[in-house]
Amino acid sequence: MDAMAHIMAGDAFANPSSQHAAGDAALRALEEARREVAACLRSRPSEVEWVSCGTEANNQALLTGAAYGAREGRRHIVASAVEHPSVLRMLERLASADGPFGGGFDVTLVRPDETGVVGVASVKEALREDTCLVSLMYANNEVGAIQPVRDVCRMCRKRAILFHTDAVQAAGHVPIDFTRDGFDMLSVSAHKFHGPRGVGALLCSKRVVPAPLLLGGAQERGHRAGTVNVAGAAGMACALREACEGLGDSASRVEALRARLVSRLTEAGGVRVLGPQEPSLRLPGIVALALEGVDHESALVLLDEAGVCVSAGSACAAGAVESSHVLAAMGVPSEVARTYLRVSIDATENDERSIDEAADAILQVAERLRGSAR
Repeated sequence: MDAMAHIMAGDAFANPSSQHAAGDAALRALEEARREVAACLRSRPSEVEWVSCGTEANNQALLTGAAYGAREGRRHIVASAVEHPSVLRMLERLASADGPFGGGFDVTLVRPDETGVVGVASVKEALREDTCLVSLMYANNEVGAIQPVRDVCRMCRKRAILFHTDAVQAAGHVPIDFTRDGFDMLSVSAHKFHGPRGVGALLCSKRVVPAPLLLGGAQERGHRAGTVNVAGAAGMACALREACEGLGDSASRVEALRARLVSRLTEAGGVRVLGPQEPSLRLPGIVALALEGVDHESALVLLDEAGVCVSAGSACAAGAVESSHVLAAMGVPSEVARTYLRVSIDATENDERSIDEAADAILQVAERLRGSAR
């Protein structure tokens, strides 16, 4: 907040494209934020492009891959079946007959194993001579599974296939090294690491020419039209720096809190933990639960009344809970998927007391709903 307030109340409030002193101050603040984000993600500042959110970053990344494919005469795209809707919906658009760059792209969705992890061999099997892009999320937002993005990226580089990873869920929670791992494109969003909503970034390596999603002015080197959110960029850079500086300590703390919650719930019985159990294969702060005999929509309402905020799949515009495409891809039976709840644990917001209170509330709600179903 302080970083953003300094921009909005100080000399850097102006449009960073303006040719005057206030504009120059805004540009300096913007480029400092760009350097800071680049340092946290181990990339070059010139590889960081500001966007409004992770959805925009993912959309632009897929358009960029499709543009590359159209130029090269390669119209096949591979992604996992557990990607965020902003990836899956854009893939549907690219596959449609009237889609961008002539449409008609052939899309292969690779299914994960029962824990939500996509196998490298499965991706390799899906590749073809005309594959132009592979998009594989860094970590899944519903079950926390960390994907083998480094190995898949190396495989793609050997075949001149562009590789994009949606790291929205991972940035600020696990170490990311854009340069070392050789990613072509990587998406991040500030609000996932306590930054402001409405700002994110798409990292593009020097071998990638981003396809503009928004047309107009020449901002962001002509790759993203529109006045840049300088205050948002400054807030994002500050939040990412703080998250990355405390990454080791916060991850250990969250892992301990997660273990406490899981132990309390599983000891009571009737609770199953979904997703990878090995810590190296999952984000520490996401706990995917299946509560035997408990409808998750009813549980959401009662837990909210108890002051416990959890989620159950993705919410549609009408506020209803849709069935999870992630759980379906993992082969989770529909009757189990209807009992799914996701608990998110944060190092700064949660402590042992709040975890115990959440565990008590979940168990009480589960007992109440099971009793009413008899």
